[in-house]
Amino acid sequence: MDTSVYTKIKKALCNQISEHLNGQSLKIDVYPTSYQNIPVFPAVALEIDKRRKPKVGLKVRRLELDFVVWVYTNIMDAEDAEIECLNVLEYVEAAIEKDKTLGGACQYLTIDDEAEFGTVNNGEASFLQGIRLPVTVNLLVN
Repeated sequence: MDTSVYTKIKKALCNQISEHLNGQSLKIDVYPTSYQNIPVFPAVALEIDKRRKPKVGLKVRRLELDFVVWVYTNIMDAEDAEIECLNVLEYVEAAIEKDKTLGGACQYLTIDDEAEFGTVNNGEASFLQGIRLPVTVNLLVN
């Protein structure tokens, strides 16, 4: 399979979140990969988690991409960090729900009902607080 479809969807998701945050006059950067040398917090990052290709008909498959949308903060106080992450998460969810086709890049996407909070164990900095929000993107492929 051509990997450009993955890149196209990831860029569309990244741009949609970034444009919404900028439109709200929020100075929050959106990164196309999970934690890697993020210089300013709070920050949002995307990570492809899983890929599935279930058959839906003769010679037709549905491509399902599971993304994790991370919200990071480097606030050391756990309670203050939770509050900041929750505030940013509200904007991120609104951005994703704004257009569930990502400008036509996919048929539809869904946001998981559960978001996980806590210390981020990925990357170099284990002091980061964050929220992990699963998002599934669906599109039909031949």
